[in-house]
Parts: sequence; C-alpha cells; structure tokens
Amino acid sequence: MRRRIAVIAALGAAAAATIVTAPVALADQEVVEVPISFTVQNTNTTSVPCASDGAEYTVRGTLVAPQEAVESGGSVSLLLHAVTFDQDYWQFDGVEGYNVARRLAEQGHAIVAVDRLGYGSSDRPAGLATCFGSEADVAHQMVDALRAGDYELDEAKAPAFDRVYLGGSSVGGLISNLAAAHYGNVDGVLNFAWGDFAASPYGVAEVADASQRCLLGGDPDAEPDYAVFAKDSIDTFYFNSAEQAVRDAVPAPNADPCGQILSLGPALAVDTVMLARIDVPVLVQFGDADAIFPPPAADLQAARYLGSPEVTKSIIADASHYPVLEANHDQVVDDVDAWLDARAG
Repeated sequence: MRRRIAVIAALGAAAAATIVTAPVALADQEVVEVPISFTVQNTNTTSVPCASDGAEYTVRGTLVAPQEAVESGGSVSLLLHAVTFDQDYWQFDGVEGYNVARRLAEQGHAIVAVDRLGYGSSDRPAGLATCFGSEADVAHQMVDALRAGDYELDEAKAPAFDRVYLGGSSVGGLISNLAAAHYGNVDGVLNFAWGDFAASPYGVAEVADASQRCLLGGDPDAEPDYAVFAKDSIDTFYFNSAEQAVRDAVPAPNADPCGQILSLGPALAVDTVMLARIDVPVLVQFGDADAIFPPPAADLQAARYLGSPEVTKSIIADASHYPVLEANHDQVVDDVDAWLDARAG
C-alpha cells in the first residue's frame, strides 16, 4: 500500500492543494447542539495492562452538527478531551470564535464531543477504576454505537452514521490510537498533540509529580484517587501565544482519575508497538511550541503510522499543547475542515 505524508502549512495552501473538488458547506444550513449519551461498559479488552471495574456507566456529551446530519447521518467525528479538561475543550465559549465543534459544524461536519468517564457530566468511576486501556475500549463502544444508532439523543431520533472518525487532544489522541489499533472500527484518526516520543523534561517531570500524588491517594482537595495534572504550572501547560482574555476565561482544571495517570506508561508502551496497525488516514496536529511534546515530536509520531495510507501533518505556529486556545486557533479548524472534506464522498 502506498503511503503519503502531507504537510498542511496554512489553510490557503491546503485548500488549493487538497480540496479542489471538496464539498462546500451551505451558508444557510442550521447548526444544532443536541445532548447525547452512551451506555458503556468500563471494560479493558485491549493489551494495555491496567485495571478497570467493568461496571456500566453513562458517557454524556453534545452532538454539534448541521440539522441535516442529525436527520440522516453520514459522517461524524467523535472527539475526546485531554487531562484537566472536559468536552468544553472542543466547545470553548469563553471568548467568541474559539468553539471548534460549532465552527466545524458550520462547515458541514457532524461533531460529537464527550466528557470522558470521570469528567464533567459523565459518570465518575472510583479514581483507580478506570485506565487508558478501558478508555480505549469505551471509545470503541461509542464508535460502534454511532454506527448503529445505538445511543440517546435528547428529543431526536439517533441516526446511524456511515463513517466515524475518532480523535482526541493529548491523551485523547493516545486513546484514539489505542482504539483504532485494537478494534479497527474507525474510518480515520485525528491525533491532536499526542506523542509517544520526544517528551520534554517539563512533561516528564509533570507526569512524575502527578503520579507521586496519585500514589499518595490523590490531591487533598479532590475526590479520593483524583489529581490535577500540572497542578502548579497550568499556564505553562496550556498556553504560549493565547490572548489574555482566553487565559482569563479558561475554566479551572478538572482533577484526573489516578488510574489513568498511573497507566500512562503501559499505555504509551503499547501504543508505540501498535501504531503501525492503524490502517486508515491519520491527521497529526501539533503546536510548534508544545511544552509537552516539542519538535520533532510531531515528525517522529507521524513517521510511525506505518500502516496508514496517508498521514497529514498540521503544525500550528506559536501554539503549545492546546492549540485551540492559542493565537492561531483558526488554523486548527481550517486544517481539520480540509482533512475531513478530503475524506468526504
């Protein structure tokens, strides 16, 4: 199978080069935001050696999409957030123009943004009852549910989607990799700033600090066995070029389940081995000022998707680990839009 690595430098070049015949979103199509929920089993059927409780839980989120997609299905992208955040990472309304899910929906794409287990409106297992292996299992269950229409939409019939793309920010990207490699039920992977290679000294130190707090039972001001990643350096972790208004409006960080933090090492090791099994197109999007995975992490990660027919790199200038919050946040949307349009049809 021939494999191509493409680099998106800016929207104009990307659009001209890759989506000459791509469908254009209709300016007058209505975008709706509908609460969505999935019933899942917190099992771990991956090869990541970590424990989960196997119990039934509900994952909640929002379907943000053109009205037509809610009625008829088609393509959908399931997006997972990173540590410290919830679905609001993809739906940040603290400053106008930063809501990624809504902006993509305005371009014709259906987006499902969820709170992962332990975050936001979703059910909260005990802190040591969930791990990255079970998170990948849960993600694959949601992908299957989206294909089958086996989920709940508030006041609407749940459509069955023909194509499902899975993506995530940071560890959400790790989860997406693991799900795609183990279960093979997605049509594409969007990796937003997860690197198996070249973590910075800062990133390594923050993982060690969070792990130590977890081994002691978690943060004193959080639920048992929950701890906030990068608790004392959120500004460094989140931002590089962000406006002050964005920095001020970003919500306080969520505490993270310790079972996930403590399973990071085993999950990374398995991901490194299994990346080559991913046989669908992949988008790799990193900031070039990422505090956790600085250059050349994006290049190293993209090169390891050996089974993918096409790997596209999108590098966001002056962006740290969470590019959707940064000065060049428009490029995040533009490049994802271009990548999804190139898969349409």
